Amino acid sequence: MIREISVKGLRSPSLLVDRVLEKMKDGILVIETDGEEQIKDIENLMKKIGYKMETDGNVVKIMVGEIKADKTINVVGATCPGPIMMVSDMLDKMNVGEVLEIIAGKNALTDLTEGLKGAGHEVLSVEELGDGNYRILIKKGEKKAEAVASVTIDELFIINTTGTGNAEKAYATFMMADIAKKMNLKPTIFLMMDGASLALKGECDKVKHPDFPKLGDLVRMAIKNGIKVYVCELSAKFRGINEKNLEDGFEIAGAPTFLNYLSKPNVRPVWL
Repeated sequence: MIREISVKGLRSPSLLVDRVLEKMKDGILVIETDGEEQIKDIENLMKKIGYKMETDGNVVKIMVGEIKADKTINVVGATCPGPIMMVSDMLDKMNVGEVLEIIAGKNALTDLTEGLKGAGHEVLSVEELGDGNYRILIKKGEKKAEAVASVTIDELFIINTTGTGNAEKAYATFMMADIAKKMNLKPTIFLMMDGASLALKGECDKVKHPDFPKLGDLVRMAIKNGIKVYVCELSAKFRGINEKNLEDGFEIAGAPTFLNYLSKPNVRPVWL
């Protein structure tokens, strides 16, 4: 159970908090405060009654008993981008407001907490377990909306300039696009300069790291999932790439397409 209250304007917020906690058997109490003085008053109460408390800005979260999650997923041992992809798949199947328990290694802790917050979900708690792993509780939320006065960044423009010459960046291009899609961002890939080498039919099937799928499989999955992949016309010509030997699903485009994406206020460019 998650209960939310506000103590703004109260001189002794701990009095209200104490009354609410008396009626709670388990769950999380989320308290909106005025800031430091109220938080200190609530903290003194927690020291007396022995409940765990976390603060995030002016918001206080108090853990009462054992928090019951609606679903659980264990991503210990999975390497980037595996954890965020596995958790995103699970959250896609859950209803807004439900709680997901994640058991993860330290290597995935920051990616999961920051990535899921960026996707509009709420990190309820992070608890370090005795075995060096972490228990993270996530409340599924709606897609985060920006303030009215700001521009919502809802597209990612991934620009690869290194191609098969840098296998790590080649993998990152398509993995990042897949993660962006799972985070409710619209990814678009643009291959230019040496990056255009990825567009030659069959070229990506030659790239395989022992810990990851064949690069060609990631490319085909991206196309299947509707991710747009453009290839710079000039770069393609320099490398003898044309419509006859172009990878299936790729599209040759020129400078206007490239500059159009860069000029959009809702697009965040990522250079690789």
